[in-house]
Amino acid sequence: YLITHFWDDSTSGFFFTSDNHEKLIIRPKSNYDLSMPSGNSVAAYMLLRLYHITQNKQYLEITKKIIESQATSAAENPFAFGYLLNVLYLYHQVPTEITIINGKNSELISSLQKKFLPESIMVLVTNQNNLDTLSKYAFFSGKEFQDDKTNVFICKNFSCSLPLSDLSEIEKEL
Repeated sequence: YLITHFWDDSTSGFFFTSDNHEKLIIRPKSNYDLSMPSGNSVAAYMLLRLYHITQNKQYLEITKKIIESQATSAAENPFAFGYLLNVLYLYHQVPTEITIINGKNSELISSLQKKFLPESIMVLVTNQNNLDTLSKYAFFSGKEFQDDKTNVFICKNFSCSLPLSDLSEIEKEL
């Protein structure tokens, strides 16, 4: 929906309003990350994450187009593009994939979510049905759901850890 109704291929960015919104004199776009990240920076970040999870190359191409369309402005005034620069950082890294299976251990999950891990993609799978649906993606392959235990898998360069459930073990892997 986002790509179909908000994407502007001519300037490589997302409009602030959809194409089925009431007709405006001008369809605005948000490009600057000031007190809040711009819509385009957030979209680029989410599409890049989705690319790493699904391997859908369209998401990567759109992210690349957004970064390239803002590159000159970001180089001239990096303070106005802070969030987009984080996207650029993740774009050039091989991200660490953190998959949390079963959300029973909220203390463990909370500890992980509080960590600043800009080069990582973290996904929480809370039930077996979700894992079954997601198992078609390589990101989730080989991961099993256990009702009584929260397991964390940390993958780097296509190699995954064994299931981890102790915070100190997880921190060593990260």
